[in-house]
Amino acid sequence: MDIRRISFDTDDLSDDVIPLADVRSAVALDWDSKDDYVYWTDVSTDSISRAKWDGSKQEVVVDTSLESPAGLAIDWVTNKLYWTDAGTDRIEVSNTDGTMRTVLIWENLDRPRDIVVDPVEGYMYWTDWGANPKIERAGMDASNRLVIISSNLTWPNGLAIDYESQRLYWADAGMKTIEYAGLDGSHRKVLIGNNLPHPFGLTLYGERIYWTDWQAKSIQSADRRTGQSRETLQDNLENLMDIHVFHRHRPPVRTACKVRNGGCSHLCLLAPLPKGYSCTCPTGINLQSDGKTCSPGMTSFLIFARRTDIRMVSLDIPYFADVVVSVNVTMKNTIAIGVDPREGKVYWSDSTLRKISRASLDGSQFEDIITTGLLTTDGLAVDAIGRKIYWTDTGTNRIEVGNLDGSMRKVLVWQNLDSPRAIALYHEMGYMYWTDWGENAKLERSGMDGSGRVVLISNNLGWPNGLAVDKAGSQLLWADAHTERIEAADLNGANRHTLLSPVQHPYGLTLLDSYIYWTDWQTRSIHRADKDTGANVILVRANLPGLMDIQAVDRARPLGELFPVETEGSLSAWPLVHCHTTSPQG
Repeated sequence: MDIRRISFDTDDLSDDVIPLADVRSAVALDWDSKDDYVYWTDVSTDSISRAKWDGSKQEVVVDTSLESPAGLAIDWVTNKLYWTDAGTDRIEVSNTDGTMRTVLIWENLDRPRDIVVDPVEGYMYWTDWGANPKIERAGMDASNRLVIISSNLTWPNGLAIDYESQRLYWADAGMKTIEYAGLDGSHRKVLIGNNLPHPFGLTLYGERIYWTDWQAKSIQSADRRTGQSRETLQDNLENLMDIHVFHRHRPPVRTACKVRNGGCSHLCLLAPLPKGYSCTCPTGINLQSDGKTCSPGMTSFLIFARRTDIRMVSLDIPYFADVVVSVNVTMKNTIAIGVDPREGKVYWSDSTLRKISRASLDGSQFEDIITTGLLTTDGLAVDAIGRKIYWTDTGTNRIEVGNLDGSMRKVLVWQNLDSPRAIALYHEMGYMYWTDWGENAKLERSGMDGSGRVVLISNNLGWPNGLAVDKAGSQLLWADAHTERIEAADLNGANRHTLLSPVQHPYGLTLLDSYIYWTDWQTRSIHRADKDTGANVILVRANLPGLMDIQAVDRARPLGELFPVETEGSLSAWPLVHCHTTSPQG
């Protein structure tokens, strides 16, 4: 509930509380003597924060996509923040202000706990107390990963590095020991093996080793070489967690990262010799072939609404991690979402604010484009070819269209609608499709100008939510939260069949290449399956309350297969497009 300190500058070992706000369940700590910040993780708020030692300049530096941040370490050489997350089973890194965050390790982790870094040698070490407890090390760029201790471990907790003797110390609450070994795991020895009910945090300074103990409710110390001369610094302390010794004697390190950031466009991370460092990109972005420069952004990705924010999951990289689109605006109830891949902009509706807005995928250039005449905009689709935006409104029972800037607005369909929900476009054929989950649920189609309206499916539907057009497979796919099914039919509604059942409460649905992706209210997750068979279901992201619409985007094909991007000096073969003129609303 608080962060305390004991001064070694005086003989009085009483503690004082750093005046911080909203500390609920702080677990891990570290510090930076260069800027005099203390950093901590909080597993109640799932955040990482920092503040000056007097409590001033307190701020949250990471507060998204964390589930149980249990370990924390500062690289004082390149000003990086490393942490473990026992909920997501990941090790991540960012700048100390939380920017340029990226995932370093995501495979074969099972409840990672503490983490320490050794910028002198370019290694990081962490404990893992999952089904197969272990202590591992890797380069601080995630290279050269190696399990160094894997036997006689139960709940390996705190870690500490002794730079002078080149040893790694750890506390094990299950074995009730404090042990050490060489930095490669060799020459393992028990330092303290008695009267350790439940050691947790661990740190070294001078000739002493210090630790916290949950059960003894105390801070204790001993000689770091012999384990003798044990002392109790403080007792009767509830809920003790991590512990560190602050000092100003961290060893200096020469590194190429200090010279023009090692030539890296984004993150320069330390690594063991002979490499010494490597360049890395923020989450979801690939490193280009020069090994230095990151791509401008995600090429293939999922983008989804989560009521109060919009997030992206890159499909360019081998792991799934969501990144918040940092739009500087308050979102109340974001529901529908669409993307213009040509200009790299995201469009969304907010049913509480009764607006449709847009911004660049990096969060810049925010603007409201529709601010009047909306009630509950449940569905939204961007026509990247015709440069239009289409939307459904379950409050007004209308389907409307406008230019991408909101101008030239027009009502296309307004009769015989009863809670229209999802909308999908087939630009090349000139069709739009939508679901309606009113009293007589149905799936309909019309021209993109509202003409030629026809009901395709009207039986055995409950709450048809997400809708997607599979152009390659010439089929429609939809998710129904009442029947708990994801179904498919051809583009005329025939040959209907079930792809997946049961699906607990599917909402948004999208597809890219050979996969469908959907959001689920009940599981609070994003799932993936084969679009033709429904097989090979996997979990993309979990623990995401408030999930709404989702779209899959491939910016390498911004206009679809039949509309290739025209480049300078070339002439693409474009199909004949028939233009239909309508008058603006009113």
